[in-house]
Amino acid sequence: MKYAGFCFGCLAFLFLIMMFATGPILAVVANSDPELGMTLAPLSATISYINSGCCCLSGVLAIVFLAVGFMGGSKDPDA
Repeated sequence: MKYAGFCFGCLAFLFLIMMFATGPILAVVANSDPELGMTLAPLSATISYINSGCCCLSGVLAIVFLAVGFMGGSKDPDA
């Protein structure tokens, strides 16, 4: 369970980075070409919505798995 918690923690961190990286990148593209910006506006909103939802879900799962893993004690032979 601890390993699953760490994996979901890393996944939450990656979604957090993607959430803050895709916004400015799409803003620069929209400023350089307004027509392309209007085309990418729905995509930008969808990416932002998915990234924030996945970040929160991964963070919650990481906390749950880590809590369950650490409450169970050290039953793993390599832990």
